[in-house]
Amino acid sequence: MVLFDINKVREQIKNLKLLPNVKEVIALRKRLELELENLSVKEESDVEVFDFTGLTKNQKISRSLKKYNNYLRQIRNQFPQLSYAEIRREFSKKRKGEKSDISDVVWQNPSP
Repeated sequence: MVLFDINKVREQIKNLKLLPNVKEVIALRKRLELELENLSVKEESDVEVFDFTGLTKNQKISRSLKKYNNYLRQIRNQFPQLSYAEIRREFSKKRKGEKSDISDVVWQNPSP
């Protein structure tokens, strides 16, 4: 796909107006005018978009804790003999790079 710049497209349309009105020139001019409209619409939409999630600090903390607890709950479902505190200790060991009683496969994909 060829990327167009608005100024280059305008310049090409201006140059095409100097040529005689042949069928191919008219078709190319219409195509470039359509591309010019598309580029102007893209630039307008880029201006309107802004990156703001609207989450407060507490909401971000809550979201991350929910992910953490959901992850540990899925592991606990596979190891019902371990308590929640023991699983948290094993997870802490795993994050530090130490040897854990729970295999690496479970840590990578805790879903059953």
